[in-house]
Amino acid sequence: MKKSEIIYEYINNKVTLELILNNFKKNISFGVDAQEIERHFKIVRNNASTMLNELLKNNMLIKINSRPVTFIPKHIVSNLNLSEEQKKNNIFSLEEFSEILKKFVKDDNALDPFSYLIGYKNSLSHQVEQAKTAIMYPPYGLHTLILGESGVGKTTFVSAIYEYAKLNKNLNSETFPFISFNCSDYFNAAQLLLSQLFGHAKGAFTGADNDKLGLVEKANNGILFLDEVHRLPPDGQEMLFYLMDKGEFCRLGETKTRKSNVLIICATTENPNDTFLSTFLRRIPVIIGLPSYRGKNIEEKFEIIEKLFYNEAVKLNMPIKISSKVVKSLALYEFKVGNIGELNSEIKLLSAKAFFEHLKSNQELNVNFKMLSSKIKEHTLNYINIPNKDMVFLSVFTKDIIINPSENFNKDYNSLSLNDNDDIYDSINTKMEQLKFAGLSKKEIEDEINSELENHFNSVISKFNPDDISIRNLYKVIPRDVVNVSIELINLAQAELETRFNNKFFFGFTFHIYSLIKRLRENKSIKNPNIAIIKRQHQNEFKVASKLVQMISEKLALLIPEDEKGYLAILLANNKIDDVTNDYIGIILVCHGDSTASSMASVANKLLGVNNIRAVNMPLDCEIERVYQKVKLEVTAANSGQGVLILADMGSLLNFGEKIMNETGIKIKTIKNASTLLALDALRSVLYKKESLEEIYNSLNMPEISEKSNKICNKKKTIITVCITGQGASLVARDILINMIGESYKTKVDVIAINYNDIENNLINITEDYDIIACVGSLKPNINVPYFPINKLLTKGFKTEFIKFLDSSLISSQLSDNNLENTKSVYEISKDMLEQYVKYINPKLAIAIIKKFVENIDLNYTENNQDNLLDLLIHIGCMLERCVHGDLIKFENLQEFKQSNISYFNKIKTSCHILEKAYDIIISDDEICYIIKVLQK
Repeated sequence: MKKSEIIYEYINNKVTLELILNNFKKNISFGVDAQEIERHFKIVRNNASTMLNELLKNNMLIKINSRPVTFIPKHIVSNLNLSEEQKKNNIFSLEEFSEILKKFVKDDNALDPFSYLIGYKNSLSHQVEQAKTAIMYPPYGLHTLILGESGVGKTTFVSAIYEYAKLNKNLNSETFPFISFNCSDYFNAAQLLLSQLFGHAKGAFTGADNDKLGLVEKANNGILFLDEVHRLPPDGQEMLFYLMDKGEFCRLGETKTRKSNVLIICATTENPNDTFLSTFLRRIPVIIGLPSYRGKNIEEKFEIIEKLFYNEAVKLNMPIKISSKVVKSLALYEFKVGNIGELNSEIKLLSAKAFFEHLKSNQELNVNFKMLSSKIKEHTLNYINIPNKDMVFLSVFTKDIIINPSENFNKDYNSLSLNDNDDIYDSINTKMEQLKFAGLSKKEIEDEINSELENHFNSVISKFNPDDISIRNLYKVIPRDVVNVSIELINLAQAELETRFNNKFFFGFTFHIYSLIKRLRENKSIKNPNIAIIKRQHQNEFKVASKLVQMISEKLALLIPEDEKGYLAILLANNKIDDVTNDYIGIILVCHGDSTASSMASVANKLLGVNNIRAVNMPLDCEIERVYQKVKLEVTAANSGQGVLILADMGSLLNFGEKIMNETGIKIKTIKNASTLLALDALRSVLYKKESLEEIYNSLNMPEISEKSNKICNKKKTIITVCITGQGASLVARDILINMIGESYKTKVDVIAINYNDIENNLINITEDYDIIACVGSLKPNINVPYFPINKLLTKGFKTEFIKFLDSSLISSQLSDNNLENTKSVYEISKDMLEQYVKYINPKLAIAIIKKFVENIDLNYTENNQDNLLDLLIHIGCMLERCVHGDLIKFENLQEFKQSNISYFNKIKTSCHILEKAYDIIISDDEICYIIKVLQK
């Protein structure tokens, strides 16, 4: 070998792309200079320079005109995405080559194939380091065994090893082959298996009609990957370790020794000590164990799930919307049999189901909880012992996840970082100096600073789009401990303030906490000139902010200045989630009991597909003043300028409205005897009647309303369509509505077209036989029913909105109908309502079983208290849902309440055996006490 060739081999082995990039990042010289060649080979400088320039001339090296001049192998630049013009160059200035490297290092994934593995810096960090050490060990790497359960990604991991070796050893697939073979394909035919590996001579066994080249020869100078290597018989293991020792082997049926320089990487799902010969194991110096899916942390599981859904979105070339509950269920399920492989199969099936629904309805690809396999749904329902750290992480995921195929899954999220202008502390200090210099008074400065604070935080929050980013991406730009502490802080704040924050707030809050911590660690001051005003204006938020500051101090061992409480209080005060549509009259349900109001509000909101009704529960042991403050807070939040309607059950709760109105100036009306029916009617009136607070109050609170309901209970429902120019437009509207509502409503609702000019005479005739529930027309008539403009009929989403309205109207009329022989019974109505609400129990079966329970305790509900029976049925239906799902609730002062109602308690507990036996559940004493409270209402 020529001296110049020896020098080239030295440079080629030493100067890798990884070395160049690492040195470039550290601003260290990369490449080899003449002085190093002189010193290493003990030759004079002139000879070293001559041979380096000869290699340059032969297109084997690239010259970098730095000080001193350095050389790198030419083939390295093939990985740097050079332009055609640059590829022709063999000589670069240091500045030119630095610019090339700058562009390349922007994509860190291009530097390290392992970075595409989810968890490579977390659960796989040790394994990745093992693999890199093994493959880069001179001269050819170390033989390696990969351990792991089926489906953990052993093949993917080995592929990353190969790509890493190619990149960092300056190799290509032609000179450095990768041969993969699964030994289980021939596990019951040992001779064929060995033939595949080592080849055979003609006539070596029956059917060996020709000489055959084995995989060992094909993999010469490269990697041979043997999956399921435990299927290799003992004689095969011996042949393999002989190859590892000597680099020699024989084909089956011949004695001729052949050579192959091959690196063996094996993978198995078995315990190696129980499967392999000890002599074979001794030849494998590196053993790498890959964690199972259930062994990964919750963040990685979410990332894996998102990546697998992304793969399906790319295949379908469509965005996929995944329910947050689906993602949580997949993250909590253990996938013991197939690990990530089994998870991938489940996700493919879910995507296929979503695609099928898309073909049927032409809607977006939507993956919901019902689509999950039964085993995963059952596991989710029975999964109770979720680790606290996982609960903290899961609590942030409240929104559906949208996977878009057009977005690169591995995209850079450094754009999430906020710039220097987002530092509120410097911004306030600068503003203070400007205001003082301008000569403003103290009061004017305080007002300006207060406004600046609120505007700043609103601006920061608005920068985040929760549909585009997720918590796992936040981990990439903010330290994990800061993100986790932020989640805990938000959970605490939500509990203390009894509110919810949206996902946009979470990201903005986390960056603020990060900015705070960074500032403290850099010993920069934190001053808040308006802390006294903030403390006065936002008392509750300031108290909570004080608790947050204490938690940050304890968790991160930092001393937080008092002034920071003011900043956090402003953040908390201005970013509560907005649950109500601004144009509507607010509705607040207030009832005695731990969950009475929230249960009724949930049913009414679910039936109409909105979230407008807010609820305040009043436990029997709760102080009246505390409940009053809660109601006052909800009234303030619900008011959009149209006023607020309070639905209360009895007692002192009925006096809240007038007191709050006097204190706040918000217009409030209160209706007593709150029930599910009343909540549903109130919500329908607010959504569809477009009347004033006074008009809705009068329509719901008229003494004769019950009598009127009884008179119309036997009448068929009708929708009238009206136009001012005769019956033309009204007939068209009628036909559209009939087609829209379909056959299922034909027996329940008629649609009648009338002339607006004759409406008074027509209405007299119609109301004799019909109960008018809605009007559609080109002009709103003067009748007290919900009105829908005719131009909305063909607009997107109208059908869904109108069917919801129709369902709620029919349910409402059924609830108010005391003639149970001619309409559905209260049990049937409860079944209908539960179908809209529950997910884990069959409503029809549940109501039948609950009916036996009610009859067993002999409640004797009469026609006059069917509403109370309905509330009981709905409550027990929801209780069964909780018990089946495994959700536990607590009853305050349990023992005291039991003793004061002991006979009633024992009677209910005995009857509960009917429910427990039917669902194979145990109904806790807490749940029994809640049943008693519903019965006592």
